[in-house]
Formats: sequence, structure tokens, C-alpha cells
Amino acid sequence: MKKYTIAIVFMAILSVQLLNVNRVQAQTVTTKTDLTKFVGKYQFTNNKMTFLQIMLKDNNLVLKQLWDNREITFKQTGDIEFYNDESSFPLKFTKDNTGKITQVLAFDRDLWNRVPDDYQPKMEKIITLSASQLNSLTGKYERKGGDGDADDRLQLSVKDGKLVLTQMWDKAEITLYAISEVDFYNENQTFPIKFTKGSDGLATQLLAKGEDVWLKVK
Repeated sequence: MKKYTIAIVFMAILSVQLLNVNRVQAQTVTTKTDLTKFVGKYQFTNNKMTFLQIMLKDNNLVLKQLWDNREITFKQTGDIEFYNDESSFPLKFTKDNTGKITQVLAFDRDLWNRVPDDYQPKMEKIITLSASQLNSLTGKYERKGGDGDADDRLQLSVKDGKLVLTQMWDKAEITLYAISEVDFYNENQTFPIKFTKGSDGLATQLLAKGEDVWLKVK
């Protein structure tokens, strides 16, 4: 009787273990399948020409910055939350009452709306400004709150009839195209610049990418 009892207990334990394994496998498959609902194209609310692509690679969620093609891999930390340890980069998605993903919040501040994969926004119309209008914007600018080092300085100048922004930390130049007297973009309109002018008609500061303030110093 004891042998039979031991055998029955052993089979019961084995059955429970197999059941637990199957549950874990089912949960893993479910998690992998659920990741597909995040895949898609997202548009930055502060700049309609800037996009992210959320993809799956090796069963991991990957964010691709479409302006520079950088890819960042995330691990899932919650039902709709993800995190990249290397860059301390959190993502939190939003879903509607049907469970469809509609938005993603990056760094707890940058909101991106999901759009169709083939969506392309209409480009802003470029206008031509006079030499005096362009010259009113030229000069040296320092990042507000910066320490004044090279990585906090910009130079605005006119070259070949166009406004050019030079990053003093790496000397990279960005040609700017006007859509108004104070609003400019780079060529593919992913980098917006907005100037503020004083009563004398000369620029006093600029706002880059809708968030970084640079004060004119000369």
C-alpha cells in the first residue's frame, strides 16, 4: 500500500509541476504576442515632422528614432510600461477602451501620437526673406541656464542668402528655411526654430525644438 501511495503522491506532484510549466510558457507566449500591439509609427506632439517607429526584434520592443535611425531596446516592466536601463529611458503607452494603443509618453514628458504607418504630414511652405530680415536674427546665442562653454553656444549667420545655424561645440552647420519672419526649419522640417524680437526689430532669443531657449548675447 505504501508503494502505491508514494507513486500516487509522486504523480500528483509531477502533474502540478507540469501544469506550472505550461502556465509559465503560456504567459511567455502571451507577453510576446501582446508586444505586437505596440508596433507602429508615432508622431511627436511638439513637432509634426518628427517620428518614432516602434518595432519588434528578437522578441524585444525596439524604438527607432526616424530622424537619425538610432535604435533603443526596451524591457517590459508593466502591462503598458517599458524601460531602457542604459539611457534611463522610460516609455509608457496609452490605450483606448478597446485596448488599442494610441499614444506613448517618453521620459515622462514627451508625448507621441500613433499614426498610420504610411502617414506623411504636409510640409510647411517655404518663403524668401530679405537680407535685412535675415540679418536681424544673426549673432551669438547662449543656452539659457548654461555655463557659457562651447557646448552652450550657437552662432547664427547669413551665407549665400540663407540663415545658417552653427553649433559651436562641433562646428556642425544647419541651413534654416523660413516659413515666417521668425519661424524656421531645417531642410526636412524636423528641427523647428522660433525667434523672439525686441521693439527694435532685432532678435533677443530663439526657441529650438519647442523646448530649448537660447538668449542672444551679441
